[in-house]
Amino acid sequence: MSNVEYIESALFKRVAGGHVFQAPNPWLFGQSSRYLVNDTQKAQLLAIVTPRRPMLRVAVMTAGIALWVVAAAAIVWAFGSRHDQLTGYDIVAMILLIQVPLVLALMLALQRTLRRMQPVLVGAPRTDERISRSELRQAAVKAMTFRATLLIGAAWVIIILVGIFTLVMNSDRHPLFSDAQSFLNVFSVITAVGLAAHFLVIVVRKARSKETT
Repeated sequence: MSNVEYIESALFKRVAGGHVFQAPNPWLFGQSSRYLVNDTQKAQLLAIVTPRRPMLRVAVMTAGIALWVVAAAAIVWAFGSRHDQLTGYDIVAMILLIQVPLVLALMLALQRTLRRMQPVLVGAPRTDERISRSELRQAAVKAMTFRATLLIGAAWVIIILVGIFTLVMNSDRHPLFSDAQSFLNVFSVITAVGLAAHFLVIVVRKARSKETT
């Protein structure tokens, strides 16, 4: 499934009389607006939400996030406790510095996109039909190739191994749950285990589907 096909399956659902369009919520949380649109409106909306150069956009966003994470760490070190190991306050400050600007940037981007959609949605009737979370998950799974899913799962396995190695190496100075740093490391490993398992289950399902086709 291509990038356009994934966006189409995530935002539109074919129903009698047209397509259900599930507009993104500009505030990220809460119920989103849903409209019944025709084929022409669907094509216009897809043209708005589909990036012309998806790989370039992903690369720019990834680089921007990575640079901001480094900047946030530098800010915390400059104005925080300046301890060799992160304190609980340092971790909270870093999380806020990273998450809040990213959420605000995403909200601004969504609101800009919705403003561009408004002329297309003028006169489109609202509908109670919706695209369920299970349908969204299925679209996301279909969008990933077997190779991409396997690489992502393998990457999370490597992160798990690095996290465990870090915990072992620091166990003398920082026993488990003795400080904020150890809590953060354990949480990171547990999160990585969950994500690795998730992607590897998808890999198994894709492999089985290949065998049956």
